[in-house]
Amino acid sequence: MSQLTIYLDSETQRKLTLAAKREAVSLSSWARKHLAKAAEESEATAWDHVSLFTGVAGNDFDPPSRDGSHRPIPNLED
Repeated sequence: MSQLTIYLDSETQRKLTLAAKREAVSLSSWARKHLAKAAEESEATAWDHVSLFTGVAGNDFDPPSRDGSHRPIPNLED
């Protein structure tokens, strides 16, 4: 199984921990479930998905631009 390391500010960490507790699962299980859901959606970003469940994103969040120079991943660009 692959691993993913992310760095969170303390407020985001607190909100994600509370979200996982609300679902009575570990933070790792919560993140895996919600990142998998976000990956299935063609228009939403992972940030959009997480913010729906935790209220993390504010109105002043500017997502990074997508310049299209990334390497395509088979079966995810369909």
